Amino acid sequence: MARLARARIPRFCTLAVSALLAAAAVSSCTATARVTDVYMALDANGARKRNVFFTDSKEIHCIVELGVGRPGTTVEAIVRQDQSYDFVADRFFEADRVLANAESAPQPQEGIQKLDLTLKPAAPDGTETPGSPFPPGRYQCEAYLDGHLEKVSIFNIDFPPCPTASIFPGSQCYGFYKKVDVCPKYGDTSRDPARCRCTILKGWECDP
Repeated sequence: MARLARARIPRFCTLAVSALLAAAAVSSCTATARVTDVYMALDANGARKRNVFFTDSKEIHCIVELGVGRPGTTVEAIVRQDQSYDFVADRFFEADRVLANAESAPQPQEGIQKLDLTLKPAAPDGTETPGSPFPPGRYQCEAYLDGHLEKVSIFNIDFPPCPTASIFPGSQCYGFYKKVDVCPKYGDTSRDPARCRCTILKGWECDP
């Protein structure tokens, strides 16, 4: 009785299978998503990075950079205030307040993608109010990937230096500054002795 010949897989086929397995392994490794950085800036492009802002800032940006190689990814940024200021008691106090958030579901693509969470001055009811002060205190922007906290950027909002140009008597100051803060009437570098004091009801009250 004739013996059955054993089937052999040609060597080039074995190499081809190995190459396919390696390619699949590489693909599974690169098909991921991760947050590469989170930082604060004065602009949406992130060109003017900062970790200290002032109450009179026009807007503040938290920018999350991430690489996405798989579908179904969700990235979220939230801004948490963990220290606030009591204007009546004239002191800072600890807090835990989530003030804003932004969420996105980016599609897979090459290179770095960005999520921009923009903060603008708002009234107590949350309505955007241009020209209003940001609350002073300590904050952090938290970057989440699929619900998991990945990176944190800590920043402060401080009271600003005295104005660089002349102060208009009666103009708003309280909130941007503390009550009874005193500044040169004609600009911070002015040698003129005239001064202005910040009041709650009357704004800047200035020397003649």
